Amino acid sequence: MENTVILTIPFSFKGKNFTPSIKIDLDEFCKTNKNMEALYHIVATENNIDSYSYEYEVLHASAFHFSDATGMAKNYLSNGKFNLESYKEDISTIKILNTLQNIAKEVMNIDKLEDHKTLQLALQKAFEAGKQNIVNTSQE
Repeated sequence: MENTVILTIPFSFKGKNFTPSIKIDLDEFCKTNKNMEALYHIVATENNIDSYSYEYEVLHASAFHFSDATGMAKNYLSNGKFNLESYKEDISTIKILNTLQNIAKEVMNIDKLEDHKTLQLALQKAFEAGKQNIVNTSQE
């Protein structure tokens, strides 16, 4: 399922109204590990607004307006605002649970890990412990 949202940044410049917008593939955007601030540059680039112009400065000072979400993104859109951080967290959790489900299926022939809450919790804790060990080892 496609997870997208339309981002528009309406602004006025030299007496003219502008409404540059883009359709964001959220799954692709999240892979880049960019934050909301990066969206100003993406909108400007996609709408031929030079990043060294006064028009860009006005765009950058304007508010985001999100609309027309699809897929899971609908759950994170409210009144023109999009909760990107919550979306990223939930997508990450879903990916982890899918990975754990695949492990449970492969190793223990368990089709529905959610039916085995204790095992699911143990696998999640093992995953987190492994992740922390990797982070701590890489910092040494």
